[in-house]
Amino acid sequence: MGRQNLDALLVTNPENMRYISGFTGEGLLLISPGDACLVTDGRYQTQARLEAPDWMVLISKTLSSEALAEVCRERVLNRIGFEKNDVTYQKFERFQADFSGLDLRPVLGLVESLRLVKDVDEIAMIREAGVVAGAAFCYVIGHICSGQTEREIASRIDYFLRSRGDGPPAFETIVAAGERGAMPHGRATPDKIRSGQMVMMDFGACCQGYMSDITRTVCVGRFDDKQRRVYGVVLEAQLSALDRLRPGVIASQVDEVARQVITRAGFGDYFTHSLGHGVGLNIHEAPRLAPKQETVLEAGMITTVEPGVYIPGWGGVRIEDTVLVTETGCEILTPVAKDFMVL
Repeated sequence: MGRQNLDALLVTNPENMRYISGFTGEGLLLISPGDACLVTDGRYQTQARLEAPDWMVLISKTLSSEALAEVCRERVLNRIGFEKNDVTYQKFERFQADFSGLDLRPVLGLVESLRLVKDVDEIAMIREAGVVAGAAFCYVIGHICSGQTEREIASRIDYFLRSRGDGPPAFETIVAAGERGAMPHGRATPDKIRSGQMVMMDFGACCQGYMSDITRTVCVGRFDDKQRRVYGVVLEAQLSALDRLRPGVIASQVDEVARQVITRAGFGDYFTHSLGHGVGLNIHEAPRLAPKQETVLEAGMITTVEPGVYIPGWGGVRIEDTVLVTETGCEILTPVAKDFMVL
């Protein structure tokens, strides 16, 4: 804030609010060198004082920023930053009215830059979410067979994640069989799985708000040479990227390693997304492992590593793990076997 010449910062992004204060309800935060203020309404009065005991809690009937503007005027805080990636034009108009006479300044990434490197407690929660996700895969493969629908499989995964985690799944569970596997984000349908199809499953668990992300692809009943070959290429790409993932490496270089393996095998046109994304309070956050991403990796960063090949009319294969950058390399937080599997 000092480097950007701000007297105070208005935090509106829910995950940033939780990260800074611990508060998980609806509200607004104001941070300045001398104050930490949280405004919420009567529904969250008790919750706010329990979750953010060190914060000054202000109760507003309409969740208005007017109370925070008054704090700024009383403390002579004139230059107020706001999170421009979270503020709609309608919300900005309201801020302009409430903070009339003060200098509102759009800022980007102040809290997110802190969230890039996880602390010990955050790593522990993501590790636990990874263990739950891994256990969900071990559970569901015992129930997958020809004739089941994609939705039945997704429902089993979701039930396990809810029963073993402490919240809903990290995102809508993806189950895509056969030709539908060519859709990286294919939603589960009532379509029945047939013998000889590959089934791609992508899901994640939550632990105290922190998330994990895992994808495994399996064959049902039987397989052919192309399925085994494509799977082997994707697995080689992931293992090569994991070997490159370590402190001091530029994010784009990790993506490049995996992309080269897939391109050399003749499938470069079918790897249609970046290699990975950060995981934490959001399922997609920084850092990204992607072309042109110049972030230098540091110990404590957590990202997915998820190469994939998606061939229209044939299907797809993706192998994904949630991975912690350590002092000497990396640690997989979703520790589940990923050998070619036929159920």
